[in-house]
Amino acid sequence: MGSVGKGRGTLPRALDRIAQAAYNGRQRMGADMADDAAAKLFRGGVPDAYEQLMVPLMFQPYADDMVSRAAARSPSAVLELAAGTGVVTRGLAAALPRETTLVATDLNPGMLAVAEARGAPRPAGAQDVTWQTADAQALPFDDDSFDLVVCQFGVMFFPDRPAAHAQVRRVLRPGGTYLFSAWDSIETNAVALAVDEAYRRVLPDAPPNVITRVAHGYHDPVAIRKDAEAGGLVVQAIDAVDLVGAAESAAAAAAAIPRGSPMRAELEPLGEETLARIEAVTADLLAQRFGTGPIRTPIRAFVVTARR
Repeated sequence: MGSVGKGRGTLPRALDRIAQAAYNGRQRMGADMADDAAAKLFRGGVPDAYEQLMVPLMFQPYADDMVSRAAARSPSAVLELAAGTGVVTRGLAAALPRETTLVATDLNPGMLAVAEARGAPRPAGAQDVTWQTADAQALPFDDDSFDLVVCQFGVMFFPDRPAAHAQVRRVLRPGGTYLFSAWDSIETNAVALAVDEAYRRVLPDAPPNVITRVAHGYHDPVAIRKDAEAGGLVVQAIDAVDLVGAAESAAAAAAAIPRGSPMRAELEPLGEETLARIEAVTADLLAQRFGTGPIRTPIRAFVVTARR
């Protein structure tokens, strides 16, 4: 309990910094980001944990859905925001026609480096994916550059969502489409719910964690529509999509969010012991609910179709 008590004073301040800095599911890592606590979020082993644990558990199923929706539109020029370690990028690179250009961006260069190193092969004769660090609220692209923009699980972290949506509208061609997704409430996502329960058991006096407040804190379709429309977009559909995530074990699922998400920055000031305790409690909860071997867990998100 000593490490927990020692960190209690710093945790609320770390949470406040994360809430201000969190963006595209990652933290600002450029010259404008001087906060060391935030800068640690996706350094070291975090991108690898994100790719190895979180992608199959919660991102791959929605990436497959997003790629299917994108490819059905046969776009000629595609921009991806918040590409992370490239789970959607890889699917798009393989599924899009070879004449389609694809630019994948993320605010965090460390995440993008993992994506580029893993690669995103294109069909024979197609132009390679362009990887570029970019801020969705100040996109470095000309007006009317793309006929499709996609963003998987980044919009929840935008500090000013209408401003980011306005940037998307600017770079879209007339009639172009924007596909983006946001998690539904934590109660509808089994692993995130178990992590939150464990967090509150281990740290009963701590404020709500970043997963509850931010990652799963943007799940009101009315608010989602309002923000998109404030950015000048026309919302055509907000689909609630129920899918299933997979992990090789309850323990692997329990490690994903604490090790590969913004929660890591909240827990690091409290020490490795606290992080390990949260993982252990989470693993016990998941084993009780889904078994100890390979597990499959329900996940739920909203997928939004908007146009310029």
